[in-house]
Amino acid sequence: MLRIGLTGGIASGKTTVRRVFERAGIPMLDADALTHEFFAPGGELVEEVAGHFGSEVVDRDGGIDRKTLGARVFADPAEREWLNGVVHPRIWQRIETFVEQREEEGARVAGVEAALMVETGSAANYDRLVVVVCRPEQQFERLAARSGMSPEEARLRLAAQMDPLEKARHADDLVDASGTLEETEAAAAAVAQALLTRAGTPSSGPRMGQDPGSR
Repeated sequence: MLRIGLTGGIASGKTTVRRVFERAGIPMLDADALTHEFFAPGGELVEEVAGHFGSEVVDRDGGIDRKTLGARVFADPAEREWLNGVVHPRIWQRIETFVEQREEEGARVAGVEAALMVETGSAANYDRLVVVVCRPEQQFERLAARSGMSPEEARLRLAAQMDPLEKARHADDLVDASGTLEETEAAAAAVAQALLTRAGTPSSGPRMGQDPGSR
C-alpha cells in the first residue's frame, strides 16, 4: 500500500487538498483533528494538560481552551516542546492503527494529514510527501480571518513554524494553494490521480532518511 503524507503550514490549504483526495477515493486521516478530540471535555489529555498549565487553560465545559493554550505554547518554545511530547505519541499511535486498518481492508493507497511531519521527522514514514503551500501574505490573512487572532498572535503563530519554502523542499508532490479555490482543487485532483496511478504498483517502502519505526 502506498502511504501518503500530506502537510503544510497552518492556513496553507491542507484541508482543501485532503478533501479533494478523499473525493478521489484516497482514505485520509486528519491527524491534527485528533488534538480536538484529546482536548474535548472528557478527552484523554485534558487532565494532564490542565495539570501542567493550570486551570486557566480549561474552558467552561471542562475541556481545554485551545486559544488560551495556543497563546501560552507559541510564546514559549519550552512549553510547546512539552505539549508536543505529550500529544504526538498519541497521534502516531492513532495513525498507525488507521494505516494498518486501511491496509487490511485492501486499500491501495491511504494518507494522513498533519502539520508537523517535516519538523518531527515523521515524513520518513510515508512513501510520498505532499506539501501544500501558498503565498505568505495569504497564509497570514487566512489564519487571522478564520481564527479571530490578533495580527500579533497570527504573526507569532506563523513565526513558530518552519519556513514554507524550506518545507516545500522536502516535497515529492507540491500543491500550490495560492490561487482560487477551483484552481487549488484542480491542482490537488491532478496530484491525487497521479498518486492513485502510482499506487497501482507495489509500494517502494518508506521515504529514506529515518528509521520507519522512529517517532
